[in-house]
Amino acid sequence: MRAKTVIAITLIIAAASLLASSPACSAPVGIPILIDLTHRQPPSGIDIIIKVVPEAQWYILVKSEEEAEALSPVVKANVHGIIVGDFASIDLEKLGITMIIIGQPQAPFTPEEVSAIASWFTGGPGRAIWVAADSDYPAQGTELSQHAVNTILEAIGAHLRMDYVSVEDPVSNAGKGYRVLGLVNMSEVAVLRYGCERVLFHGPGAVAWVDEAGNWHKVTPQDKPDNVYILATTTVNGEILEHQAEPTGTSGKAYTPGETGVFTLMAAEVITVEGGKNVVIVSGETPYGGYQPMVTWKYYGRLLSGPRFVRNVILWATGYMGELREYEKLAALPEEVSRTLAEKTQEITDKVNSAIAGVSSTLNAALGLSVLALILALVALALSLRKPKAV
Repeated sequence: MRAKTVIAITLIIAAASLLASSPACSAPVGIPILIDLTHRQPPSGIDIIIKVVPEAQWYILVKSEEEAEALSPVVKANVHGIIVGDFASIDLEKLGITMIIIGQPQAPFTPEEVSAIASWFTGGPGRAIWVAADSDYPAQGTELSQHAVNTILEAIGAHLRMDYVSVEDPVSNAGKGYRVLGLVNMSEVAVLRYGCERVLFHGPGAVAWVDEAGNWHKVTPQDKPDNVYILATTTVNGEILEHQAEPTGTSGKAYTPGETGVFTLMAAEVITVEGGKNVVIVSGETPYGGYQPMVTWKYYGRLLSGPRFVRNVILWATGYMGELREYEKLAALPEEVSRTLAEKTQEITDKVNSAIAGVSSTLNAALGLSVLALILALVALALSLRKPKAV
């Protein structure tokens, strides 16, 4: 009996020791990011995205074991996990997912999937979702991609939407107007400009926004919510086209076929949730998959910023930042220098004005004395010239 008691106590002590030395819940080593492949998206470009953001703990969501097996060896070797299922069947919270990237869906989301994504997004702060759509060019079939993306955007409470039109640029392109090279060096999020100039948007759509009354608007610097930021645009030569209007398609809601100018190809919206803020990114083309993904580094001889830009977007959206923290300081320098220069200029101006005012006051006083002296001198002269009266 005594021996059994000793053994029992020893086992209890050993178990307690193990519990004490093991963490209650291990934290993810990298940034948990999930890429969706369950809506008929090709996997092209995923291998590059994984490589350019090694800080991430990558998950790939696929529909079947066959799709998982078909992924490239590079993807298989570098992801943290390949998950078979869909958004309704997996536990995003348990996986600790920080960011979801949905590239150009070619199949609709089920109501259960939409609900699961919305619950995850609004369930806590520090989360990001990137949804990418397409133009209304019929090569992909219908405008299903825009409708699918807009379903998600509405469910998570975003104002941003994808309009049902196409955008071309006859000047900034890779040989054809529809192979748009979007400008990202003008991003309203300064850190996203780091190392970037132009990015491929192969046959993109235009980003719009919807107000509280349900009215659609173009996303422009002058007309957008305060929490919306333009990330990529055409040049001033951008053109709006429409290939699938009613009754066979969906007509553009904010943009009009034939109009020209600078058009928004990609935007971000910062949404307040309980405990903080989350980020929504909407793009008229996809970072992976599609005909030719945004992550592309070179297209028809044009060198592009695709890998760098996609990395910047992910680092910023997740709040990790990485090297962007240092660039943020550099990006703030011109503004800081300008502000300091303005303050010093005002300070000097005030001192000069004060000195001038002092000099002016002294001069006025001196002038007053001079005038008085002159008057007295004239009076004295006049008195001296008066002839004495005869006695």
